[in-house]
Amino acid sequence: MNKNIINEEISLAYDAIREVGIANEKGEVQKTFRGQVTSFGASVLMGSLLSSIAFFSDDKKASVDRSLILKAIFYILEKQEKVGAEETDLFKYAQSNQKEKKEEILNAATALKLAMNLYHLTGEKEDGV
Repeated sequence: MNKNIINEEISLAYDAIREVGIANEKGEVQKTFRGQVTSFGASVLMGSLLSSIAFFSDDKKASVDRSLILKAIFYILEKQEKVGAEETDLFKYAQSNQKEKKEEILNAATALKLAMNLYHLTGEKEDGV
């Protein structure tokens, strides 16, 4: 991970949180999302990049929509113009040159987790359930 890159990406991550729907209209983020971002990073470090992305693409068994984390990471990379025209999602982006892409994705995930601190974290879902 590169601290300088992460620092540059925090403002993009802040925007991504709102753009992809992690934050609700009140500017609140469920605390569970922070845990999910941490789990994603650990999964990438300990396992395989592509299998981690595939696992987090399935949101049916999680308390929050984990696929939003992948969309936010992709948003950050897209805004930095690291994404090619044929790469329409994070999985397609990560398929080639996995070693380099792994670091870029981990940097973006770290920036995303740090940017969540700029939002009000709540334990409740957006609908108050």
